[in-house]
Amino acid sequence: MCSLFTEQAAFARPTDPDNFTTGAQNILAAFKSRPNDRITRHIISNVIIDVLDEKSAKGICYATLFMSPSDAEPARFGVKADASQLVGEFYIDFQLTEKGWKISRQSGRIIFTT
Repeated sequence: MCSLFTEQAAFARPTDPDNFTTGAQNILAAFKSRPNDRITRHIISNVIIDVLDEKSAKGICYATLFMSPSDAEPARFGVKADASQLVGEFYIDFQLTEKGWKISRQSGRIIFTT
C-alpha cells in the first residue's frame, strides 16, 4: 500500500476530513490500526482525472461504502449489511515521481448517509 503514496503524502478519511495523517508509513499504520471486526467494500465510480502539467494531476471519484460486522447474520448471499451506508467523494492529488505516479494527498467527504 505504501507504494501508492509519496513518502510525505497526506491522507484524511471522508468521515474525518480535517484530520490528516502524513507520511506513507503513518498512513499504512493508520489502516493497520483499524479494528478487524468489520467487513467493508467500497464501490468506486465516476473517476475523473485532470492532468495539471507533466508532473501533477488531480482526481475525483464517488464511493459507496457498504459495511457489516464480521460476525454478521448470514443472508441468502453473503452476510447482512448494516442498515447505514455511506456515499461520498474522494479528492486525490497525484505527483509524478522517479517511481511513477503516486498519491501526494487524498481526502474526501460524505455526501449521503442512510
